[in-house]
Amino acid sequence: MRKTIIISSLIALATFLGGYFLGQSNLLDWRWLNNKSQTDSNHSTKNVKIISLSGTVMAIDGNKITLKVKESDERIVEFDGQTKVYIQEYKSSEQYQKEMEEYLKKTKEQPSSWSGLADPSMTPVTPGLAPEVFAKKAGTLSDIKIGAALSVASNDDIKEAKRFRAVQIIIPPPVTMPEIQKVK
Repeated sequence: MRKTIIISSLIALATFLGGYFLGQSNLLDWRWLNNKSQTDSNHSTKNVKIISLSGTVMAIDGNKITLKVKESDERIVEFDGQTKVYIQEYKSSEQYQKEMEEYLKKTKEQPSSWSGLADPSMTPVTPGLAPEVFAKKAGTLSDIKIGAALSVASNDDIKEAKRFRAVQIIIPPPVTMPEIQKVK
């Protein structure tokens, strides 16, 4: 019992001294991080190019869609024969689970670092992106309905544009609430 108390006290003292010396050496200078994040946030959107946004279809008029992006922000999205339209659908749980298992298998095969490779010239296995829960299939402009949610993309910076040409339109699946089972 006494041995446990002594060991616990030594661990606590080592932890305290380690934290104290790290703090004194500016390795943990939170003021630097705080100042950096404030500086970055002041300039974060000034030079950022925005090429996609999402909203609700308010009107469709010929080759133009009025898209409500925020409460007081509407954009006119123009489209033509070159605009690609995609419809997202939920994958079956079996398909998604299979893809996730394959992805997890690839991540386990990947070495934790380059130094862990037997031959440094080898490239580690990269698992890629995790699978998405949606499958994307080709759609048409007639699939777009008033009140539907849309994501649109352009080749141009559309941050301030009130009217722009879309190169891609994605129609997400409708949001549905799960059935609530009555408890007896």
